[in-house]
Amino acid sequence: MSASGGGDIVHGAGVPSPPWWRPYRDAPLIILAIASLVAAIVGWTVQANLDRAADEIAPVAPAPSAAPGAAADACRPTVQRAADEPWIDDAAAAQQTWAAHADELAGPVVLGQDGWAFYNDQIEENFSQSVGRRLLTVSEVAAWRDYFTPLSVALAEQGIELTIQITPSAASVYPEQLPEWVVPLRGSTPLDQLLSASPDLPIIDFRADLREAAAEDAVFTPVNSHWTDWGGYIGWQSFARCQAAMYPDAPAVAVPAVDRVTREGVFNEYAAYGVADATPEWTAPVFAEEMAPVEVTDGASNTLTSDGGQVIDLSRLPASTVTDGAWSGQSALILRDSMGNALSGLWAQQYAQTWQIQHRYDDWSDPPNYRSLVEQYEPDVVIIQLAERHLVNAPAKGVTTGY
Repeated sequence: MSASGGGDIVHGAGVPSPPWWRPYRDAPLIILAIASLVAAIVGWTVQANLDRAADEIAPVAPAPSAAPGAAADACRPTVQRAADEPWIDDAAAAQQTWAAHADELAGPVVLGQDGWAFYNDQIEENFSQSVGRRLLTVSEVAAWRDYFTPLSVALAEQGIELTIQITPSAASVYPEQLPEWVVPLRGSTPLDQLLSASPDLPIIDFRADLREAAAEDAVFTPVNSHWTDWGGYIGWQSFARCQAAMYPDAPAVAVPAVDRVTREGVFNEYAAYGVADATPEWTAPVFAEEMAPVEVTDGASNTLTSDGGQVIDLSRLPASTVTDGAWSGQSALILRDSMGNALSGLWAQQYAQTWQIQHRYDDWSDPPNYRSLVEQYEPDVVIIQLAERHLVNAPAKGVTTGY
């Protein structure tokens, strides 16, 4: 009892005891927060691993072709591959050698052997591509596949013939003319990677045929980055063989007979950089039979009739041609670059009508919408011709062909 005579007051007396679970009432929130944190950590880890995998160098080894054997052999004849992969197996040692020749790599053009010259890396990392120092990542190869595959599928469903013609660089045909110190550093290239990852795409590999032909007549010259007109004719033969294997029921691609090969001059593309003229000279075929005249409408809406077989220069694009007496009655939509010059006269003979448009795969400043173009022109054939060096410019995420 207290001094007041009242009972002792016990703190909490008369107040109901809290339920037993009350101390744990926040547990679900705590568990949820922990679970969310774990999920976030796992997600970050997985994404980091995916990002690392995407940034890894894509495989260079050839993959089994999804095309029938005859088509694979016709479109991608066996090419002698680099014996070693110095930029994959021992990149540090390869880079050390590269750095030791910094003076030779300082300018816009790199001098090779026997008067040969090659653009340096200021143009689409050209020289590094030539030796395999610049290879494509997994994500870059996937970007090209994701770009071309829907187009290939859509055109096949419409019965439209498609070929992707990757014109090789001079170094891919004449690797022995690279600087002597570079030759041991040469491995696989981005073209090898794209071919390896895309056995199901209708890509033509011109390299084997060009290397074989180069033993007789020049298909590139030492001081020009483009294949010669004769090199284009050799490529045309490759195209005809591939097209026959892929589309046996379609009109054949005609290969005109040639009387001889002429030498037409040096055409030194590197003269402005102080590179001296060098031979062999530019080569061109002299056809055995006269070709049909071609009506050409250029990008300025000028229409004129030119002799058959004449080059339609890139500077005249977009251009259309109409040829009475063409080798087939088909029409062709052709997306191309300057390497298409050497094929342009033959395209105009093969197809009764062509539409030749620059694709801008060099900088993607105005990428083509193939769906719109196909709907507009309704071609029988679609040809994509692109220079090998453009392959490092993989399509950005979200860029499509319209399909």
